Amino acid sequence: MRLVVTRRNYDAINTRGPAGSGAEIRTDSYRERLIKYIPAEVLALYVAAYGTTYALLSYQPYFALLARWILLAGIFCTILYLWKIEGVTDWVQLVISTFGFVIWAFAFGVVPVTELPWYNQVAAALFLPVYIFGTPLIEGIPERW
Repeated sequence: MRLVVTRRNYDAINTRGPAGSGAEIRTDSYRERLIKYIPAEVLALYVAAYGTTYALLSYQPYFALLARWILLAGIFCTILYLWKIEGVTDWVQLVISTFGFVIWAFAFGVVPVTELPWYNQVAAALFLPVYIFGTPLIEGIPERW
């Protein structure tokens, strides 16, 4: 199951439970959340699509526009993949993973983000491990602040 189980959504998930298992679901550990928050499948697809397009069409004048569309498709595919294929219904996890996809794209230094006037490759590369190892500490938005 790809859905991150936290204290916030524990009751809702346990009432649904896995079909026919009868076993109670426990909350995810730091390591499990670390793995579940990274949209690895979509990142692999994005790297393949962007890398192939870059190798074949980087000299074309329309490449920057095409690269932007590939980035937007990656963002959309992250949400769609997690929601429809992996069954993630928690919007907090969807937001965290989608934001994570964007952070990875910044760290990759792809054309759509390097053209931003405020983009800094070093800052993007340093922020990636902070994001990766910091997000598992997020257990969702609490019901009470």
